[in-house]
Amino acid sequence: MKLGTFGVIAASLLLTAACETTSSRPYKASTENIMSAQSALPTGTKVTVGDFVAAADVDTSPTCRAMGALEVAPGQSPIDYIHDAFQEELFEAGLIASGAPEISGEVTELDFSSFGTGSWNVTLAVTSPSLPEGYSVSTAYSFKTSFSAINACQNVIDAFQPTVSDLLSKVVNHPDFPALAGSEASATS
Repeated sequence: MKLGTFGVIAASLLLTAACETTSSRPYKASTENIMSAQSALPTGTKVTVGDFVAAADVDTSPTCRAMGALEVAPGQSPIDYIHDAFQEELFEAGLIASGAPEISGEVTELDFSSFGTGSWNVTLAVTSPSLPEGYSVSTAYSFKTSFSAINACQNVIDAFQPTVSDLLSKVVNHPDFPALAGSEASATS
C-alpha cells in the first residue's frame, strides 16, 4: 500500500513538473547602445531596419532540456526579437526614417548552453545597399545556470536580453557602422 501511494505521489509530481513554464522578457533598449549609435553617425543620417532572417542551419525554435521550445518574448522568435530590439534602439536614437537606407540582418549562429556555466552564442551579419558586403559581429554571453531544468531554462531566457544588447552594441560600435548607414564617414573608407 505504501509503495502504491508513493507511486501516485511521484507520478503527480512528475506531471506537475512537466507543466512548468518559463516566462519571457521584453526587450528594453540600452541607453549605452542608443548613445553609441547617435555618436557614430553624422547629424541627419537616418536608416530603416529591413528583414532579419536566419541562416539555413540556425534553429529558430531552440529547446531547453525537457522543457520544450524557449519563448524569448511573447509570440516572437529569437530572430524577430533581435530585429525588433535593433529597430527599437535605432528609433530611440532618432535614427529611423521612412525611405532611408535599409539595414538587413542574417543570424548565422544562435545557440546556448544551460549546463555548467551557461552561455548564449549569437552571430549576426548586417548588410545595406551602401555596404553590400556588410560585416558580422558575435557575442558569447555567459550567465549562471542551475541544476533544475525550470530554473536553468528561465536563466537562459533571462540572459537573452543582455545577450542581444551586447550583440547590438557590437553592431553600432563597429567601425563600418557609418558606412552601413549610408554615411560617408567610415573607418575603412
